[in-house]
Amino acid sequence: MKMISAFNRWKDVFKRLAGRGIYPHELALLLDTSLRKFILSPVAFVDRIHLSNNLSVLEIGSGPGYFSVEVANRIPGGKLVLFDIQHEMLLRCSGKLLKNNIQNAFLLRGNAGYLPIISESFDVVYLVTVLGEVTNPENCLIEINRILKGGGMLSISEMRGDSDFLSMEDLNKLVASVGFEMFEKHISKKGFTINYKKI
Repeated sequence: MKMISAFNRWKDVFKRLAGRGIYPHELALLLDTSLRKFILSPVAFVDRIHLSNNLSVLEIGSGPGYFSVEVANRIPGGKLVLFDIQHEMLLRCSGKLLKNNIQNAFLLRGNAGYLPIISESFDVVYLVTVLGEVTNPENCLIEINRILKGGGMLSISEMRGDSDFLSMEDLNKLVASVGFEMFEKHISKKGFTINYKKI
């Protein structure tokens, strides 16, 4: 009976991996594999978002924190908040932050459709292969607009092959409708990063 239960559980995990929706925390190790750097490394990604010392940065859908350590190191006088819906992902982030002696990063659990954050409190918000997983992406973007300071930056990255992939065309329409304008894009065969400013 236990074997059948375990089989059904893992069957559900792989179904979630292949389908649309939240990436299963049970497969978080796949997000931390060193092979991922050939798609988009933390250094390459952080170079795209032009961080400086004292910024307040929010990462929505942090997962196990693949990009987080590099981001935190680029803003030594600032703060990074890692936001995720899954407690298990945040536990992995916590271990990674401790291992790397990161002092300026904090964990926050919740649903991206409603951000429990004070308005106009962040300089930068970024999402990497996350927006397509959000149940209501438009509401998520409205919330991001609310918590960003005037002129703040929203960065969204999408990678081809992801089951929740959003095309540049669909993404630009969605983001423009809630008060952002595009000012920079980085495109490769593997995917893209688009940076927007709050109008």
